[in-house]
Amino acid sequence: MGLRSVLDAHPDPTRLTQSVDPDAELPALAVQDAATPTIFESVAGYPDCRVATNCIGTRTAIRRAIDTDESLVAAMSAAMADPAPLERTVPVAAREVATDPDVREHIPIPDYYEAHDRRYLASSVVIAEDPDTGTHNLSFHRMQYLGDNEFAIRLVERHLHDIHSRTEGPTPIAVAMGVHPAVELAAATSIAPGESELELANRLHGGQLATDSLDGLTVPSESEVLMLGEITSETAEEGPFVDLSRTWDRTREQPVVRVNTLMTRPNPLVRIIVPGRAEHANLMGVPQEPRIYRIVENAVPTVANVVLTHGGCSWLHVVVAIDVRTQGDAKNAGLAALAAHPSLKRVTIVDADIDPSDPEAVEWAVATRTQPDRDVEVIEGADGSSLDPSQDFATGTTAKWIVDATRPRGPDREASEFREARIPGEDDIDLEEFE
Repeated sequence: MGLRSVLDAHPDPTRLTQSVDPDAELPALAVQDAATPTIFESVAGYPDCRVATNCIGTRTAIRRAIDTDESLVAAMSAAMADPAPLERTVPVAAREVATDPDVREHIPIPDYYEAHDRRYLASSVVIAEDPDTGTHNLSFHRMQYLGDNEFAIRLVERHLHDIHSRTEGPTPIAVAMGVHPAVELAAATSIAPGESELELANRLHGGQLATDSLDGLTVPSESEVLMLGEITSETAEEGPFVDLSRTWDRTREQPVVRVNTLMTRPNPLVRIIVPGRAEHANLMGVPQEPRIYRIVENAVPTVANVVLTHGGCSWLHVVVAIDVRTQGDAKNAGLAALAAHPSLKRVTIVDADIDPSDPEAVEWAVATRTQPDRDVEVIEGADGSSLDPSQDFATGTTAKWIVDATRPRGPDREASEFREARIPGEDDIDLEEFE
């Protein structure tokens, strides 16, 4: 079961049959409706390819894909606590189409934004083997097309960077695109060195993940596109790239990837994730929420939910819902959240009756329960995030703030004063029945 099974199970995906230009039209069409999977059946210049976007553009879509009714924090936390060993070995569905390929001749690599001619793969799940432990690491890495079979890969100083630094000579890799969303979520999750993202993906996939071995690397069998190659010792200028903040990131010297073999399924569904938009945001934010939840829970055991907000780039702003029991719970929760995710700039604490994924409900809580002189804490000179264009880049610092949007407590204040008035039946009545 792979990406195709997820799209086949969707009740009403959008299927665009008219031919679209992969640069001038596809990205603009892809961002029209993040809530609905969009399948481009005809892409100009690529008669053998289709394109799939918006597969996990909303939290509802993610829950549907991993078949859970729980909150994503609960589902991800449970899977991280109990990864499932791989048990299903199935030959890969993809077949070799080219060696030393000009990759762009075979699959579309869009130039998404104006101003810079930069073509990127953003759905690229990179698989590498740790040379010391033999553990396979999965992680997302944007890959800028340099021409022919070469890409500049963005390596942050985490697991793949460490593997590459300890590998003698080029680092063999596989790049998988068009995988089940469980694999995408696992690849986007920060876990401890030595733990297996594939086993995390298998748990999120209900133990149904099928894998195979290619050139000694374990890959998802149902991958729509597979590239086998290596991270070389060469470097090239990478960027600028439109990141989560939807602003241009800076350029860097980054390692060059050389693709030796390109494999695709027949009539592949090439997975396109538009940088800086909903799917990119979900894959960055959702996997971070369980860690924030866990660390906040150590400080305030009554935490109910944690959401990195889309308006906050799914990285810089978080809303934490708690059941306040004692004075100071909100401040403790805010400080714990900042410690859990150092890239945060704002933490908003709300009562458990507020849905942290509902921006209007959160703003209502701030409007009706917060007094800025009493409930806003500003922390100056903290370590900032490279994704925040407003930080002081000379020092790498930013100010951070905690907004206490929980209702005022005290002997002279009643909870009923701050409860939203409801109209009987407003959540259940069906307007269409009265037409």
